[in-house]
Amino acid sequence: MSEHVQRWAERDPARVCLAFHAGESTTDRLTYADLARRSSAHARLFASRGLRPGDAVILFAHSSPGFVAAFLGAQEAGLLPVPCPPPEPLESARRVRERMREIVARCVGRALYDPASAALDDELRVGLEGAGVPVLVERDVEAAAGASAPPAARHALSYCQFTSGSGGRAKGVLLTHENVAANIRAMAGWFGSSPDEVPVTWLPLYHDMGLVAYTLMPLVTGQTAHVMSTLAFIARPVSWLALMTRVRGTLASAPNFAYALCARKASDEDVAALDLSAWRVACNGSEPVTRAAVEAFCRRFAPCGFRPSVLLPCYGLAENTLCATSRRPGEGAQFEEIDRAALEQEDAARPAAGGVTVASVGWVLSEQDVSVVDRNGQAVGDRKVGEVVIRGDSVMHGYLPGTEGEVALSADRALSTGDLAYRADGQLYLVGRKKDLIIRAGRNHYPQDIEDALTGVPGLRPGRVVAFSAPGGDAERVVVAAERADDLEADLRALRAAMRDAIVAATRVVPDDIVLLPRNTLPLTSSGKVMRPEARRLFLTGAWDGR
Repeated sequence: MSEHVQRWAERDPARVCLAFHAGESTTDRLTYADLARRSSAHARLFASRGLRPGDAVILFAHSSPGFVAAFLGAQEAGLLPVPCPPPEPLESARRVRERMREIVARCVGRALYDPASAALDDELRVGLEGAGVPVLVERDVEAAAGASAPPAARHALSYCQFTSGSGGRAKGVLLTHENVAANIRAMAGWFGSSPDEVPVTWLPLYHDMGLVAYTLMPLVTGQTAHVMSTLAFIARPVSWLALMTRVRGTLASAPNFAYALCARKASDEDVAALDLSAWRVACNGSEPVTRAAVEAFCRRFAPCGFRPSVLLPCYGLAENTLCATSRRPGEGAQFEEIDRAALEQEDAARPAAGGVTVASVGWVLSEQDVSVVDRNGQAVGDRKVGEVVIRGDSVMHGYLPGTEGEVALSADRALSTGDLAYRADGQLYLVGRKKDLIIRAGRNHYPQDIEDALTGVPGLRPGRVVAFSAPGGDAERVVVAAERADDLEADLRALRAAMRDAIVAATRVVPDDIVLLPRNTLPLTSSGKVMRPEARRLFLTGAWDGR
């Protein structure tokens, strides 16, 4: 990646590659020449501390120039950068210690770099340094300015990407430079690679979408990327759209919940101040795409120039570097309704008005092959549900040792994703995850259908609902847990009854257990997804007894 930065630094040194924003102001602007210089300075720092090609260096992925420079500097020195979430403002020191010790142990980290010089608690710092893992900060870069440049080195691996952990324990995905280059080529060819594009993101830079699509791809294509912090988005979602307006953003992506959140939180005054007419590609990925969120966003922001044709459902995963399929620019979203009984009993997707609504995630990007297979690994025909298998140059090198999960890489480098989908008219339609299926009386039920049925039920926090199965007698029990909208002692019996009625009406599933929880109780990943396996564990261990 550093060679692309160097090329642009020589061709157009004063061109801004990254602009970082806080609120209404721009905090940092980094030119390609600046980034090339700062990356080399970080490479000297790492070499001066005894790090050698192949060593893993853990990087707190703040939305800052320091993180990007450290990431590229680690690659320049032949190291393996491992982006990870920095400590959050309200995160307990104990949780930070546990998370960092696990990451260090799993990737055999040789150093931890914190570009924001955040105060780590003494126990963690002393523990890391006692184990031979120095904690480096921004001021150490200047102190190493006189150090010798490390010899040119290019490790086969580009970086280690930890997954979100929504399906269980986060997994360390090892990606090569060729994996990253192939996926960037595919996305640039599909979505547009002109240096005049204006990408904008609030996504965390330790997340595959934030890192690859809105940091690395712009550096390859010579674009100026605009980055705001995730916390700023969560505090005021419309600030993302205000930044799009201010810089005339053309490319921006987000998970489905973000579009729903913006539509819900934006006031009439907010909408009146926005101009989203320059927005050309708005990818919707990383979690199931819902018609309600898509239509609400398009309707809410139509008055300020947002066009429905811009919003594109897509599909990808860290194990494939990032993107595998997408709707084409200008097509917008497409949904179809399929017969619930055929889906549950026959794994078939028959169109039926009023049935289960499923989003198309589009066509396969170049340099990849995506198939849908049955339990024996044989390709199934159109409108038959099976597991998604991906082959191509974007498919990961492998996992960190000791990583287990439902996503598997075969000897011939076929990636079995654990995702269930069907094909129709050349497009892929996702219906759920294999491990999340709730099987009752021979029928397959998808938890997201149960969760979606509770959208709009008064008294519940939007998006803070989870459904899963649990052992119970002769059949699996269906459990639904949800956070209350407030902590007041409302009529919980009436709320449970309303939830049960909504679920039965939408899915014909009668939940066995409905658990109502206080705010901020459901376990979430670092990117805001509800963790079904962890929720199930908490329920089974009695952590929610009495709720």
